Amino acid sequence: MATEPPRVKLDARAVPAGTTVRFVLLVVLMLASSSSMVLTALTAAGLNEGFRCLGAAGVGPGETPADEVLHSAAYQACIAEHGSAPWWVEPAVPAALLLLAGGLFLALPVWRTRRSRAVPLATVDPDGRIGRQLERLTELAGLTRVPRVVVDPFAASTGAAVFGSNRRPTVRLHGGLLARRAVAPEDFEAVLLHELAHIRNGDVTLTYATVALWRTFVAAVLVPYAVGFGILFFHAYAPETRPFQIGLGAWRALVLPLLMTVVVYLARSDVLRSRELHADLTAARWGADLRVWAAVEPPRPARTLSRALRSFAELWRTHPRWDSRRQTLTDPAPLFEVPALLMFLTGTAAVLVNGQLWQLAGHSTPPRAGAWDITMALPPAALVTGVAGTALWRSVVHRLLTARRRLSGARAGLWLGIGMTVGELFGNRIAINKWLPGQSVVVLLVLLVGVAFAWWVTECSHLWATVWRGRTIHPPMALVLAGAGLALCAWFWWWQDFGVVMANLPGLLTDVLGPGFPGLPSDPAGEYGAILAATAHTVPLLGTTVAGPLTLPAVAGLWVVPLLAWTVRPLPSGWVRRAAPGIEASAMPAEPLPPLRRALLAGLLGGAVCWAGVAVLKARMHSWPPSDRPRGTAPALLFQDGACAALLVGAAVAALAASLLTGRYRLVAAIVAAHTALLAGHAGVLVLSASDGCVPALASFTSGCDWRPVAVWRGFQYLLSILLVLVTVVGIAAASAVALALRVLRRPSRPAASAPAGEGPRGSARRRLAVGVLCAGAVAVPAALLSVPAPSGGNVTAQQPAAPPWKQALDAYGRAEDWYGLGGRDLMVRYSNVLDELRALGAEATQSADGDAMVLTRLPSICVAFGKVARDAGAYFPVPDPQLLPSWRTFVTMAARGSQDCLSGLDRNNNDLVAAGMREFNQATGAVDSINLWVTASRGGSP
Repeated sequence: MATEPPRVKLDARAVPAGTTVRFVLLVVLMLASSSSMVLTALTAAGLNEGFRCLGAAGVGPGETPADEVLHSAAYQACIAEHGSAPWWVEPAVPAALLLLAGGLFLALPVWRTRRSRAVPLATVDPDGRIGRQLERLTELAGLTRVPRVVVDPFAASTGAAVFGSNRRPTVRLHGGLLARRAVAPEDFEAVLLHELAHIRNGDVTLTYATVALWRTFVAAVLVPYAVGFGILFFHAYAPETRPFQIGLGAWRALVLPLLMTVVVYLARSDVLRSRELHADLTAARWGADLRVWAAVEPPRPARTLSRALRSFAELWRTHPRWDSRRQTLTDPAPLFEVPALLMFLTGTAAVLVNGQLWQLAGHSTPPRAGAWDITMALPPAALVTGVAGTALWRSVVHRLLTARRRLSGARAGLWLGIGMTVGELFGNRIAINKWLPGQSVVVLLVLLVGVAFAWWVTECSHLWATVWRGRTIHPPMALVLAGAGLALCAWFWWWQDFGVVMANLPGLLTDVLGPGFPGLPSDPAGEYGAILAATAHTVPLLGTTVAGPLTLPAVAGLWVVPLLAWTVRPLPSGWVRRAAPGIEASAMPAEPLPPLRRALLAGLLGGAVCWAGVAVLKARMHSWPPSDRPRGTAPALLFQDGACAALLVGAAVAALAASLLTGRYRLVAAIVAAHTALLAGHAGVLVLSASDGCVPALASFTSGCDWRPVAVWRGFQYLLSILLVLVTVVGIAAASAVALALRVLRRPSRPAASAPAGEGPRGSARRRLAVGVLCAGAVAVPAALLSVPAPSGGNVTAQQPAAPPWKQALDAYGRAEDWYGLGGRDLMVRYSNVLDELRALGAEATQSADGDAMVLTRLPSICVAFGKVARDAGAYFPVPDPQLLPSWRTFVTMAARGSQDCLSGLDRNNNDLVAAGMREFNQATGAVDSINLWVTASRGGSP
């Protein structure tokens, strides 16, 4: 017979509720969106397109424009026509938003306490009884002074409200509440305690600051945004304007504020509901009569559809339903769960913050790098860690104290990843002018990152909460969240710089450098050509993972943070009794850690596999016939490829073995074992390679015995950086595969055998020594890789192309988009319209009885139109593609010459000259067709 888990009243101060960080998330989202949305609105209204003029001129992102470009007539005309917002607009918009919100924040209390709606408490309390009762309750709540109290005599309800700030709060009592005080004093006291709980919990300032900021954001940002796009659509469909096409990017930019409005409103409602429930619990802890919450009749049982509609309507409410409040007072467990809505909104909001900051970087000319990269990556990473990580910690601690089923984190992480994916798909950076990104599989990484984040945080939280015996749980909580935040920051850094690029380019994963890469070394036998080609295609792509400076420290933190838990000395519990006063000793977390030796043995097994693989590879290379041996650097590249493959296989074997042997903390064990295998295996690569020739059967490059560790280290330095990232991915994948396989087979994982409870000092010392060695390796290797510069020559694999083709494709796309949007499309459309008139004239003249007169009447205006298009094209920027410059020159020259010859032939009545003009128009048309094909290809197939 199953026993009911103990109901433990967890002190809310033991683990932060995380609502303050959720408020900060909303504030950062609105502030980050304000600048980019105002600039986008100005651009949509045609007032800030000047920043794209450099791209239309062929200047790539980050390039310094030449003086001849900045002083050219085309650039000056572009700036004059399209306009450019001053540099101070970006910082001024959020500053103005904060200033207006601050003014509204100060004005709200004055408005709510105006004489026509509120009177001082002394007016309705002549004998001072209510004031004395308020003083007593204030002392009970632990407040230093009695808050200001006013009464709304016109409000017939029996409620109250608190507003203002934490330092100067104001409580407004409704007239109906004072009338009920005489017949039900316990109701009056409970309502007062609830409002005092808001003050004690520090809710007032953040609540009304968010209200003020939200209202200001709607009025000062969303409304101008809508006006700007209204102007865009008006000009697009006005009959007197030139033909204009609204791309999918504009539609996404129009839908984006709608999504953001929903996200902010739902998140705000969720936070306010949560604070109401926490205030109920605080008031009940101070002695409020619980029968007050039962005074409202519970709703009748509803059908399934009605319950679903009620649940959906509940998401939009700022105050929870009475039945939810009663349930929370009976069992506060729902407050410590991880709601799917919270994870979804957190993921969506964080990605929107990152996207808005990314847009701001795009509006800057030239784009800022370095410090701006961390500015774009750090806020969303910190907010996800603070909101989602805190929610996971609270749930883990509560489940641990109440002996409930362990939290896996997979479901919460899935909702977090879905929210991040939705935020990206609604943004306008991974699928510009298309509904879906060109490389959809890259977007799947966003979903998997959310799952991996929640899984790792959950396992580390349970690990540290189990072993920690300090006075508070805050130190290990900060350690785990710091490690998770660093990893997430490294992810956002990579995603905003490279992931967005990869998601936009179709066929990237199958053709990274394109066909016929000229840097491939020779292979006479042709047996290893595919391996060398795959290396040349893959290494630059994988090298992007270590382009950011935070990647290697983040990877080290992912297995150092959980490893440190095995160094904690078992002491009497402290934080448990402080978190849950009155808890029985039997309910305290007392399970020891699983033995670390299983993960270490699995890692050493993987290292042995690496050693064996490298030895077999060297023996294989030693047996190559001289005639079939690859030339030049090919042998070194093939050895690097084979050694890396052996290291990855060994890491995978170690991760799978650790996942199977460890019932708990499967992910942590897999990552630790995989990295242990990599360190041990790489030591084997260093030993076997640095001593090449000392063992004749394994001699691959030299016959003499010598010791060359420095050369081998430099040869594998760049690849080792990539392997550290890949091994982490292998560990996560192995743990996921084992978990899914056990779930499919419906075999519950058995808890791993724990370390003996009576483990002596020697065993503890050995364990700490092992952890110290592993942590030293985890920190020293990335430190060495970051401090020692990578070799600049002598290794084809280590050399990355200065501008990889996928980066060139992204730059070409941006230049084509700017050139086409600021005038190229207008020229192409105008030329096409004139050409249609010419063709229609020819068809009508053929069928008309007086075709010659028709031609003489209408052809001059057509030839003049061709000439005007040619002159405007000559004054505009050439096509920003060197391969299309001949076509552009042909178009401008032939259109102008054809116009001149056509008009001259008509004036002189020279049919041969008119026919020459028609031939020149045909040449210009062929060039225009080539340009249109280039535009379509560069813009991802969108005409």
